[in-house]
Amino acid sequence: MANTGELLGRVTQSLPGGGESRPGQVEMAVGVGEAVADERALLVEAGTGTGKSLAYLTPIVDSGRQAVVATATIALQAQLVETDLPLVAKALDREVSVALLKGRRNYLCRQRLAELERAQRTEQLQLLGGRNPDHHLERVVDWAEVTVEGDREELDPAPPSEVWTAVSVGADECPGAKRCPSGDRCFSEQARQRAMAADVIVTNHHYYGLNIASGGVLLPEHDIVVFDEAHQLPEVLGATCGTEIGGGRFRALARRVRSVLTDDQLSTSLDRSAAEVEELLRPALGKSLTDLGDLVGVIVTGRDRAERIISELRKLGPGEGTDIAARIERTMLVASRLVNDIDAILGAADSDVLWVDGNSTNPVLRRTPLELQELLETNLWESRAVVLTSATLSDGIIGQLGLDSDHTVLRVGSPFDYTSAGLLYCPVDLPPPKSEKHRAAVQDEIIALVEAAGGRALCLFTSFSAMTEAAERLGAELTNPVLVQGEASKSVLIDRFKRDPTAILLATLSFWQGIDLPGSTLTLVTIDRLPFPRPDEPVSQARRDRAGKMAFREVDLPRAQTLLAQAAGRLIRRGDDRGVVAVLDPRLATNRSYRWDLIQALPPFKRTKDRAEVVAFLAELDRVSTD
Repeated sequence: MANTGELLGRVTQSLPGGGESRPGQVEMAVGVGEAVADERALLVEAGTGTGKSLAYLTPIVDSGRQAVVATATIALQAQLVETDLPLVAKALDREVSVALLKGRRNYLCRQRLAELERAQRTEQLQLLGGRNPDHHLERVVDWAEVTVEGDREELDPAPPSEVWTAVSVGADECPGAKRCPSGDRCFSEQARQRAMAADVIVTNHHYYGLNIASGGVLLPEHDIVVFDEAHQLPEVLGATCGTEIGGGRFRALARRVRSVLTDDQLSTSLDRSAAEVEELLRPALGKSLTDLGDLVGVIVTGRDRAERIISELRKLGPGEGTDIAARIERTMLVASRLVNDIDAILGAADSDVLWVDGNSTNPVLRRTPLELQELLETNLWESRAVVLTSATLSDGIIGQLGLDSDHTVLRVGSPFDYTSAGLLYCPVDLPPPKSEKHRAAVQDEIIALVEAAGGRALCLFTSFSAMTEAAERLGAELTNPVLVQGEASKSVLIDRFKRDPTAILLATLSFWQGIDLPGSTLTLVTIDRLPFPRPDEPVSQARRDRAGKMAFREVDLPRAQTLLAQAAGRLIRRGDDRGVVAVLDPRLATNRSYRWDLIQALPPFKRTKDRAEVVAFLAELDRVSTD
């Protein structure tokens, strides 16, 4: 392999307007190059502005080996495919084929669409969730004639979820191209074939997690995998390597059974299982279950009903290649998957957490494995280079992912001058978070800071109730437009925020990471309280129980460090960004046992507890921006 630093220099010089590789970026690129050459694991914490993607893509492209890059966000996937990889390949004069691969549900299923077109209008209405078949079918059919990739992202505006569900299939119900009448024109299979032949495959954490859980059947053998935004990886792997069942699974199977069997008793029995499961799960929402109790009998009965349906479907013999044959095949797959997942729930290991997620309308029983070492050793760490990188990587991730001693940890700083870029504000005289007065005091602070900033504020909350309470008061007392999570899609809210510099955006944890608001669009980030996990979160509590006396240091503190750093990282996205991060929780300034652990995880802003200093700083930024 050529000198990695020199190669990176060629890449950065090819940036529009020319560019300079940064010391941290060079250090990271060299580290990735060594990990690729030695087929080892590398963890890289690289501060905002390091240029992580060019740092890992340069040695990967130079190696000529097949690689997978998995990210947590669609925006980063698009950036890699459309901008970064072509730029690196051109600068290094390499021919590099790139494929973007998503789960099956993201692609139009030609067979489902054909069946829907041929169905009677009453059935169309049922399949489309009551939506107007004429309007939605016409739009999707027209698009199906011209689309090359069949990716849902191409449809703007996106169709309602009920409509897309009716014209797509999940991995658990697709019989495969060879057994599908439309298999020779399947968009999902075509995307997978492109990926099999590509030099670099770009996908998401969830898809790679499913690849691990399936024993590696979803992706081709590859020499390198990079997990960008890797701080989210343990949670994703816990979900994809686990299982879940709820009433919705039984009802979905019942709907499919009605389309292929005339015996209504079979589908009605599944509806009864759905209701019985939900009735028993609902009182346990948000709790772990050490004993399934009456659930065992209900789940076993549901399993027996699914098994009977499989038996009945096997008796049918419609000709291959017909619509009814395709429906039967999909129904059998859905039933078989449900049986397998019930077996996994009933056979849960001692190291698995059984808990109830969702809401009162749709409670779901989940099995989340805490021990993934054996599975990851076989399907991730073995015989390939693995790079995990993020702006925030806690030491705890090593244990969560079962990494042995054969790995390297590299921490490279951000090139930004945070000391002059902004302030870290923490008022020490606020009521503690457990006080009934805390929320009102937080709202007082936000109002004062937003008025000084002229808007341009991202207000982050650790609970939905705190957000909605603040939204009501801020909407009544401020003249600024108040955008609130849930009022529109995430992308729509961010677009509105970017277009109106006077707006403020209120959101919960899903906005703490993965959004990019550079420039004077954003000069203020407020955080209502330190993001420690709730004491009653089942998976976190199980990890605490295993950690014993070290629970706070091994479970709670790393999670708070990561989320707090990610939230603060929304502020400074470019070298000329300026602003304030306001942590409205006095524990950051007063708690001697962990305050420095949290502060050191944040960018090194100048720290202050003086509101007047912060107000003056924000007012000056507002003046400069509006001049």
